[in-house]
Amino acid sequence: MISFLIKRIIFLFLIFYIPSSFSEEQSNSHMQSYSENKKIFKNENEKIGYALGVSLGNYVNQSFEKQKQLGIQLDKYSLLSGIEDAISNNLKLSNQEISKILEKLEEKIKKATTIQMEKNEKENLIQGQLYMKKFSKIKGAHKTQSGLMYIIDNPGSGEEITENTEITVHYKGFLINGVEFDNSYNRGKPVVFVLKDVILGWQEGLKYIKKGGKIRLVIPPSLGYGHSRFNGIPGNSTLIFDITLIDVKNN
Repeated sequence: MISFLIKRIIFLFLIFYIPSSFSEEQSNSHMQSYSENKKIFKNENEKIGYALGVSLGNYVNQSFEKQKQLGIQLDKYSLLSGIEDAISNNLKLSNQEISKILEKLEEKIKKATTIQMEKNEKENLIQGQLYMKKFSKIKGAHKTQSGLMYIIDNPGSGEEITENTEITVHYKGFLINGVEFDNSYNRGKPVVFVLKDVILGWQEGLKYIKKGGKIRLVIPPSLGYGHSRFNGIPGNSTLIFDITLIDVKNN
């Protein structure tokens, strides 16, 4: 039963897990204390136990900070007390009570997360519209009736592209804040697909160039992934793609 409860606690932390690590600044600030205290360990096993404890402590701190951002305040010292009591097998609450408390906490976190996501989606939509307004003022920028915006760097030449065309492309995808979420150039391997199988923004935008062409697409959520979160892309995100059309095959 204790094992089950520990798994539940870990699950709650994983909702907001950020890999624990010290920044360079943190490392430097603590280097002196590390040096001073390194002799207190009697053997390697004690060091390993301490390292695991520090990792858990960082993990807890980061998880609590994330939950605080959602308006959920938890007491770190009560958590430490709970860990100590579990290890000593001296619980102040029954396993049934603990299970119910964790279920309520899990539900509270889910509700708070949903509220935060909806707030973020609204903000993403507003910021995306502002970005597209600025983009429209760039020389060579075009906007279509669907809301797609683009700049053609190189129109290319050759066959017209249709929905059933198999195309080979290299591309880089990023958000309006500059965060990159995909890059086939870095992988060193172009992507091959049939045009009708990709998002609407690509289906429309790639028809404006031909083989050898290069284009930048600015895709509103309605032509991208909408409210859905996909591969690290937040809901209601405006997407930017720099695309090179390497090859075209019309069957």
